[in-house]
Amino acid sequence: MRARVNDFRWVDLDVGRSVDDPAHACELLEMYVGPWGGPGAERFQLTVCTPLALVEQLQHHPVLIGRHWLFVPALHPDKVTKWLSDRIAVLEAPTWSELAEKIGRIGEWEFEDYAD
Repeated sequence: MRARVNDFRWVDLDVGRSVDDPAHACELLEMYVGPWGGPGAERFQLTVCTPLALVEQLQHHPVLIGRHWLFVPALHPDKVTKWLSDRIAVLEAPTWSELAEKIGRIGEWEFEDYAD
């Protein structure tokens, strides 16, 4: 089974706010992803952040957990969504639940993705 991205939503940018400096941005992105050839979609969220914005975030929050963060040198929404679409398109799993777990991780980790 494979997945397809139905839609992306830049939560704050969709309400009319824009990124003043692409090298200094931290934005919430929602991805709506469903099984290829099937109905429905699940929402996955991640924060897309640049190094400069990360430094600022760390000044306000001394500890950040990076599991659902995507770091980019500069925020160009079209490039980010293209990269994510391409990455999600190559993921495979026997069931939607297993595929959704992989999408939720975006990357792979040896022990989570270990196959006997």
